Amino acid sequence: MTLNEKENVAISDGAEASQATSVQFPDGGLKAWLVVVGGFLTYFVTFGDASDISWIGSIQLFLLFIGGLAFGPIFDTKGSKVLFIPGTVLFALSLMLVSICRNYYQFILAQSLLFGIGDAMLFYPTISAISHWFNKRRGLALGIVVAGSSLGGMAWPLIIERLIRGVGFGWALRIVGFMSLVLLAPACFMVVPRLPPRKGGLDPQEMNATFKDGTFWLLVVGMLLVMWGMFIPFYYLPLYAAKHGLDATFSNDLITILNAGSLVGRLLSGALADKIGKFNTAVICSLLSGIVLLCLHAMRTKGAIVAFAVLYGLFSGGLISLQSACVAQITKNLQMIGVRIGLMMAVCSIGVLTGSPIGGALVSANGGQFYGLIDFSGIILLAGCAILILSRWTISRSFMAVV
Repeated sequence: MTLNEKENVAISDGAEASQATSVQFPDGGLKAWLVVVGGFLTYFVTFGDASDISWIGSIQLFLLFIGGLAFGPIFDTKGSKVLFIPGTVLFALSLMLVSICRNYYQFILAQSLLFGIGDAMLFYPTISAISHWFNKRRGLALGIVVAGSSLGGMAWPLIIERLIRGVGFGWALRIVGFMSLVLLAPACFMVVPRLPPRKGGLDPQEMNATFKDGTFWLLVVGMLLVMWGMFIPFYYLPLYAAKHGLDATFSNDLITILNAGSLVGRLLSGALADKIGKFNTAVICSLLSGIVLLCLHAMRTKGAIVAFAVLYGLFSGGLISLQSACVAQITKNLQMIGVRIGLMMAVCSIGVLTGSPIGGALVSANGGQFYGLIDFSGIILLAGCAILILSRWTISRSFMAVV
C-alpha cells in the first residue's frame, strides 16, 4: 500500500478516529435524531440572546467557552442530565432576574455571569452528545443543531420587541424566561449520550496523549485565532452601518440579516463537511470569511453592507459546529470528547473575551473610523485559517484527500 493510500484509508470519514469505542455509530434512528431535535431547541433558546453592550456580550461568550474546562469533563464522567437540568433552571432564572435589573453591575451578574454559566451547562452536553450518535452524518447533524442559534437570533429580537410593546420590559423578560423553560424541558431528556460515562474519572494516560497531540493543538490555536476575529463584526456591524448613513432601525436589522445568512451557511457547511471533510470545510469557511471581512473596507453603501451581512453570515456560520466536528474526527476515544472540546473552547475563550473590546479600542483610537477594526479581525481570522491548514497537513499532505 502506498503512502497516499494509507493516508486516505486513515482519514476516509473520520470513523477510524473513533475505533476505541468499538461500537458502530447509529448515524440515524429515532434516538439519534431526537438528540438533534433537542440540540436544535437548546441552541434556538440559548443563542438567541445578544447584548448591545460589548462587555456584557463578551463575558457571556467567555463564560460559555471557558466553561468547557469544567463542564466538558463532567459530561464525560457523569452524563448529560447532571448539567442539563440545572443549566435549564439557571438560564431561565437569569432572564427573569434581568427583568428586575437597574444598575450596570446587576446586568453583569444576571445577563453575563448567570446567563453565561447556564448557557455553558447546556452547550457542552449538546455539542458532545451529537458526536456519540453520528459519524458519517456528523457534519449535517451539528449543522442542524447550530442552525437553531441562527433562527433564534432572528426570532427572539422580534418576539422580545413585541412583548416589550405589549407588556413592558420586565414582564417581557419574565415571559421569555418561562418560554425558555418550556422549550428546554423536553431537551433535558432528548439530549443524551450514547456511550456510558467514564468510570473512575479522567484517565491520566488519555490526558497525556491529548496534551501531546500536535494535530489537536494546531486545531486549537487555529480556532482561537478564527474565533478572535470572527465574532467582532457581530458587535460592530450596526455601528459601521450607522457610520455610513443607514438609519438606526435598519442598522440593527443587519444582525438579523447576518443570522439569516448564517442559518443557510450552517446547514450547507454541515452537509458539505460530510462530503469533502470537516477540516477541508473549516479551512474554506475561515478563508472566505476573512476575505469577505477585509472587503468591508470597500462596502459603504446600503446594498453593499447588506451583501456583506449575508455573505459573512453564510461563510462564518458553520465554524462553530465545524470546531466540534474536527475535534471528534481526531478523537480516538469519544468518552474523552467532552474534555477535548472543553479544552479547545477554553483556549478560544481568550479571543472571544478580548476581541470585541479590542475592536472598540481600535475604533476609538482611529477617531471613529473602522479600518483598524476591519484589519485586525480580518487578518487574525486569516492567520487562524493558515494554522488550520497546518493542522490538516499533519493528517494528510494530499490536497484532494477527504479530511
